[in-house]
Order: sequence, then C-alpha cells, then structure tokens
Amino acid sequence: MSDAAWRWPRAARVAAPRLTVDAEPFPTTFAATRHQPVRLILQVLRPAALALMVVLLLFLFGVSRYLHSVEVRRTEALAQHAVAMWQHLRQQQLGQLQLLTSALAEDRALAQAMQQGDAARLQALSRQRFAQLRQTHGVSHGYFIDLQRQVLLRAHDPAQRGDLVERRTLLDAISTGKPVSGMELGALSTFTLRHIQPWYLDGQLIGYLELGSDADWFIHELKRLLQQDMALLIDKRHTSQARYQGGQRVFRLPGQWGDDARVVVLGQTLSHLPGGLLPAWRNLALRAGSGVLDLSDASQAWSVAIRPITDHSGREMASLAVLRDVAPERADEARQRLNLAAAGTAIVALLMGVLFLRVRAAEDWVRRSDAALRLAATAFESQEGIMVLDERGAILRVNQAFTDITGYTFEEVQGKRSEILRAPDCPAPLTAHIQQQLRQHGHWLGDVRSQRHNGEIYDLRLSLTLVRGRGQEPTLCVGSFTDVTEHKAAEARIEHLAFFDTLTGLPNRRQLQDQLQQVLAGCHRQGQAGAVLLIDLDDFKTLNDTLGHDMGDLLLQHMTARLQTCLGEHDTLARWGGDEFVVVMQGLSPVPAEATGQAHALAARCLSLLSQSCDLAGQEYHISCSIGITLFGTPPPVSLDELMRQADLAMSEAKAAGRHTLRFFDPDMQAALHRRSALEADMRRGLQRHEFQLYYQPQVDAAGRVFGTEALVRWHHPERGMVSPAEFIPAAEHAGLILPLGAWVLETACQQLVTWSRQPDLARLTVSVNVSVRQFRLPDFVDLVLGILARTGANPHRLKLELTESVLIDDVEAVVARMDTLKGHGVGFSLDDFGTGYSSLAYLKRLPLDQLKIDQSFVRDVLTDPHDASIARTIVALADAMGLAVIAEGVETEAQRDFLHQHGCRSYQGYLFGRPMPADAFAQHVRG
Repeated sequence: MSDAAWRWPRAARVAAPRLTVDAEPFPTTFAATRHQPVRLILQVLRPAALALMVVLLLFLFGVSRYLHSVEVRRTEALAQHAVAMWQHLRQQQLGQLQLLTSALAEDRALAQAMQQGDAARLQALSRQRFAQLRQTHGVSHGYFIDLQRQVLLRAHDPAQRGDLVERRTLLDAISTGKPVSGMELGALSTFTLRHIQPWYLDGQLIGYLELGSDADWFIHELKRLLQQDMALLIDKRHTSQARYQGGQRVFRLPGQWGDDARVVVLGQTLSHLPGGLLPAWRNLALRAGSGVLDLSDASQAWSVAIRPITDHSGREMASLAVLRDVAPERADEARQRLNLAAAGTAIVALLMGVLFLRVRAAEDWVRRSDAALRLAATAFESQEGIMVLDERGAILRVNQAFTDITGYTFEEVQGKRSEILRAPDCPAPLTAHIQQQLRQHGHWLGDVRSQRHNGEIYDLRLSLTLVRGRGQEPTLCVGSFTDVTEHKAAEARIEHLAFFDTLTGLPNRRQLQDQLQQVLAGCHRQGQAGAVLLIDLDDFKTLNDTLGHDMGDLLLQHMTARLQTCLGEHDTLARWGGDEFVVVMQGLSPVPAEATGQAHALAARCLSLLSQSCDLAGQEYHISCSIGITLFGTPPPVSLDELMRQADLAMSEAKAAGRHTLRFFDPDMQAALHRRSALEADMRRGLQRHEFQLYYQPQVDAAGRVFGTEALVRWHHPERGMVSPAEFIPAAEHAGLILPLGAWVLETACQQLVTWSRQPDLARLTVSVNVSVRQFRLPDFVDLVLGILARTGANPHRLKLELTESVLIDDVEAVVARMDTLKGHGVGFSLDDFGTGYSSLAYLKRLPLDQLKIDQSFVRDVLTDPHDASIARTIVALADAMGLAVIAEGVETEAQRDFLHQHGCRSYQGYLFGRPMPADAFAQHVRG
C-alpha cells in the first residue's frame, strides 16, 4: 500500500480541514462519554412532575380557602343584615311600645288603681290586656312602678313584686320626667327593649308604666325575616344563676346555666345550639368581640357570625349570633373540590404521561446514544485492526489490535504515512484501483499484502471508508483490517482437498473434469487429437477383503507411482474413484491411425508396469488391470460425459475379454449398449403390460406318452414381435429383471397346474420351471416358493424346479439347505444342462436331486461326435448309479431317440415330440 491508497482527489483534499492530534487515543474519549449519567434528564423531569403535584395541591388548597372566604363573607353580610334588621325591629317595636304605653296610661281605671296602690285591681284590669299584647305585639314585660321605684305589679310575673328597680332607663325617666326607651338587662336576666313613661292622673304624677319586648322575640322575628337561626349570648358576669334561671322559667326559655362556665344563652331559635358555640364565642369575645366562627359536628356544619349588642347605656351587654347552616353549601363545595381534584388529577396525570413519554423518549435516546458510544468503543477495540487517517494519509489513531497485528505501537506510527505498512511486492495497479474506488464510491474492500514491524510479509483484508463533513467533503479515512494469512492457507488446503485425492495426491474426478474440458477445447482449437485411458485394477475387491483396506490403499499408492513413470510431458493422471485411474493424453497426431498407435503404446506400458509384483508391507502381491481407450479431437466432437462413457464401455469390453488387456472404443459397443438399454426398458414395460406368456414343451417317456412339460417364457412385443429368449433372458439377468420375471413364471406355472388338476386327463402332468442363479440365492426364495404354492393351491409334488450347475459355485451348504426344505414340502429338483458347467461329483451326491438333464449340445451331435456320445452315455450311467431319473433335451430325430433309448435314457424332450406351445394348444396336443 502506497500513500496514494489513502488519499482522495486533490480538490477535496484542499477543502478538507486539518485535524489536531490529541494526546489521548479514541478509546479514552469513548469511555469518558460512555460514563456520562444516563438518567441525568430524569433528575430534571421528575421534579417537574412533583412540582405539578404540588401546584395541584396548592390550587386545591387555594380553592378551598377561596370557598371558605366566600362562605365567611356571606355569613358576615348576613350578620350585618341581621344587625340592621335588629335595629329596624327595635325602632319599629319601640314605636309600638310607645303607643301601647300611652294607651294604657290613658286608662283611668288603671290610673286610679295605680294611684291607690291596689295591686290586685291592677292585675285584674291588666291581665287580659297584657295577654293580648303578648300575642299580638310581642310584649313580654309589663311593669307598674310607684314613685318610690318599687314594683307594684309585674304583669308578666304577678307573684314577684315590691322590689326596688335600679335600671338606668327608669332612673333617666325619673330624672328627666320624660319617657325613656332602651335595651337593658332586667332583674330576671332578660335583655329587653323597654319603654318607660311617667304616668299622670289629673296632672299629678302617680308612678311609672313600663312595657318591654324580650330579645327572644327579636331573634325569632329575625329568623322569620331572614330564614336564619339566631341566638343571643351574654357573659355570666352580668347576671346570676338565680336571676337567670328565674327568667328562663318565667318566660319558658330553654337556656341552661351550666352549658358553659362564662356564657349563657338569653334566647335561641334552635332547640339545641351547635356544640362548641359557647366556648368559641367566649374566646372570640375576649379576643375581638365580633367575627365568624366555623362549627360542625357529625351531621351539621355552621358558619356563625358574632355581633355585639349594646344596651341603653352604650355598653356591649350581649352578642347576637347568626347561625347559617352551611352543610348543603359545604357538600356542594366538597363536590366541586372533588371535581376540581379529579380534573386536576387528570390534567396532572396527562401532563405526567406526556412527561413520562418524553422522559422515556429522552431516556431511550440517551440509551441509544450510550449504546452507540459503547458500540463504537467496543468496535474500536475489537479484534480488527483500526486506523484513522487524515486527508494526507497520515495516521491519527490506532487501536490495540493494530499493534497486535502490525507490531507497530501508536507512538511509532502517529503522524506517519500509511505507506510504512506496504509490502514491497504490493502491485502498483492495486493502489490505483483503491484510489479510484474511494473517489467513486467512498469505500473499498479487498485483500492486500502488508509488512509487519519485524519485516514479515502477510496478507490482510482491508476495508477503507471515507468520513465526510457537512459539506460532503472528505475529512477522515477509517481503515479496518484483519490478518487473513492463515485463512488463505486454509482456503488453499480446502481447495486442494476439493480437487485432489487425499490418498494418492492425484487430481480427483472434479479436477479431472475441469482439466479434461480444457484439453478438449484446446485440442479442438489446435486441430490435434487426444486420448482418454480408463484403467481399472482387476479383482481389487479381493485384495481389500483378504489383506484389508490399508493394504489396498498401499497398493493404490504403488500403482500411482508406477503410472506416473509412464506419462509423457503433457499427459495427466487422475484418480477417477475406487480402483480406477484416468490418463488424459493430449498433443497426439491428428491422423487417427497414428493417434491410435500412440495411445496403444502408452496403454501397453501401463499394462506391463502394473502387472509386475508389488511389495505390500513385506508381502509380495500380483495384480493386473484392464484398460479402456477412446480417442477425441477428431470429428465428430463429443461431450465430456460421452467421452467417459466410451472409455468405460471399452474398459468393460477389456474385462469381458478376460482382463489384463486393453480395448479401444468401437461405435458398435455403443450401439449394442443402446440396444440392450432399449430392450431392458421394453422389458420393464412388458412386465407391467403383461406382454410375457408361458409356453409349454412336452416331455415324453419311452412309449411316447406325455408325462410332463417344461414351462418356457415367451415375449410377444407389440413392435418387435416375438423376441427370442436368448436375447431377453441375458438382458433380464443384467438389469435385475430376472427376479420379477422368474416370480411371475413360477406363479403362472402353478396356476396352470391347478387348472390342469381339475381335468382328469391332464392332472397327472408335472411342470418344470427354470430358476435363475440370482433368484435361487434370494434369502427368501424358499418362502417365495411356498407362498406361491399356498396362494395358488398347486400340488407341490407336480412342481419341478430346474437348476443350473452355476448354483453350486458359492455356498453349497446354503444350496443344500434350501433344496432340502423345499424337498420336504414335495417340490422336485432337476439339474439342467448337466455337464456344461461346474460339475462336481462330490457336490452332486449331496444335492437332493430327482433328475439329471442331458444338455441339447450333447444330444445334437450324439450320432456324429464320439465325445458327445460318450458324455451322454456317462450321464445316463451316472444317473442310474445315483438313483436319479435322466431326461435328454433337444431330441429332434428318431435316430437320436433310438441312440439314447439304446443306452438307457427313457425320457425325452425336443422338437421330435413337440415344440413349445401355449397352454390350450398343449392340452390339445396331450389329448392327441
């Protein structure tokens, strides 16, 4: 990396500001920011929420105080009105008292009784009139006072008389000789409006007449007018208990002397005064004389205004209490306060909700900012090396990972250009490419070569990103990188494992396909030929099974080394898989004959080298190989897959030719393969479409009577016509179709046995069914046969299974066991084609056979070939010696039958007695 790799265009670099290099690295700055109090904003907003609650409480308190002040003002206004009404009533009542007094004074009878001092007559004359005045004019007091100030008669209390009157109103009247009026406390402790008039008779003063209205009448009138309760209170210092109780008794008032130690009630409109009124009045009277009191009990609430009442002499003798029932108002006020509190609470809750959301949003923002700072700090101190460059490419900041990877400390690289990290072999075009990417896209990512502080060269994966200012001008460049040296080495190892064989080190199938594709294209361009040699080690499985897979691996390594010595300069050797190798030859002559010779020469060398003995861990071992060869590069061109199929076909031909040989691909091989594949596909469809049919060939005795038949399968193809068994039976064996075909043949033959068993002339017949080696070796073959017999209901004694000698090659014990099991159920066995394959008398005597069958190859030339005749005689003699029946197949002439009959063969099968035919035709043939 050169300095240019970290730069951007000059125009941008001129506009970019210079940055001052601080002493502290970035992690310290991040840490300082990271430790700012995340909940600082909560310390500002939450007190605001508490302040709202306090404001609400203060507001509710202010409302309460305001409502209370309104209540007090209402009470005070009512009290002022009551005082005014008191004065109005006083003047009004005083006028009535003056008139009433004048009217009484003009009564001569009363005046004469007064002059004579006759109290009894006064009482008699005034009783009715005073009662009327009490009821109609509120007159509660009536006095007749003589000139010595003694009471001659109390109209309101006749029993009390003779006492001396000391009231100021009377004294003023005596001193002035004129009528006098005023409020004054009487002898019975009643606060009464009094009018005293000097009483004259014939110009002579005879005494004084006094009428009065008690304050109790005033407060009841005030209640009637104002619809408010009233009470009149007086300090006990102005009266005595006896006088008070006497007055309460005379005027039938409810006051009690013992209600309070200092205060008594002179009049009241309530039956019971509110509790605490008297003590509260006393305290108020001592403090201010007037005011408003709040009184309440469990069920009532009162606002009480106290106003002083003066007597005739101007003294504040009593107090008027205006009692306003404020319970309904306070209930309304309570509801109003509750509504205000609810509304205020809702508003506060709403504001607190808004504040809470704002706080949460602010807190989330702070948290995200803090998380971003933490992330930035963590990222900066991550496992990746990070460096921050200015516009000149000078290093401003690095992290610890930078030091760990490069070996340079921050002090060593601070202010230096980034080219100190560049490896000597870093190509210049790469530097130009990085600069171009930064100029166009603002970032670049790729792998570069770098050099550590100690001079070590290594690979790093570098990411460069421009940081732009508000004006989109580049201000910084941030580079992050990781050491990918080991990663690249691991990638190389993985790539080698993906394309090379781990055992031999040769290119594997995938790598070979890539190389072969390139070779095919090259040969086609250059007009040259090439060849593919597919080499397969013969019988390699036996080595693995006998000596173990480790010896097999060792042999493959030896074979690899030998094959590499055979190759030319441009030849390629690969392991195709298992025990197969592929050699690709290129640059061969375009002349086919010459190219064939070149490929044959290399293949012959390979055959010779691989057939030599090999030392496997001290053990000598011989192995051969088969090689299939196909040429390419000559028209017409073939695909890669087709080329490998051709080589595989040629190698299969070499195997079929006896192994340890080579074969070139012949187009006839491909044609034969296509024919066989088509035949196998048709067979599969034929089994599904029931195109196969059983034919039956008669088996006769010496007299020519049919005693049995051999079931032979025939295929009526809808397009091919009748397909020969010699063609489709090998294909069925190769494709594995012999198993379903054999099962169908066996079940169909058993069904036919059941059909014939119902016909007396055919019930004695036996049916022979051929069983292939693959079918007989099935683990469940015995169950298959017994299941078919049980399912069809066929007589097992009428069923004969024909086996070939190839069954005896492997696992004779298992063969004998299966035959014994079926034999125990009545199934018979015939050894077909005896003498043509693996014949062993030792095995033959162990098999539970019923019959030997002389192959038609011996019968055909029995009259002309002494060897065939000798073999036929031997088979007959052997069967007779072992107690087995014998039958000859392929008998076509009378001379052949006579020869066989002459030498002891009494059963025959062949065209002489009938060709294979369908079941119906066979039945007619038997019936003659």
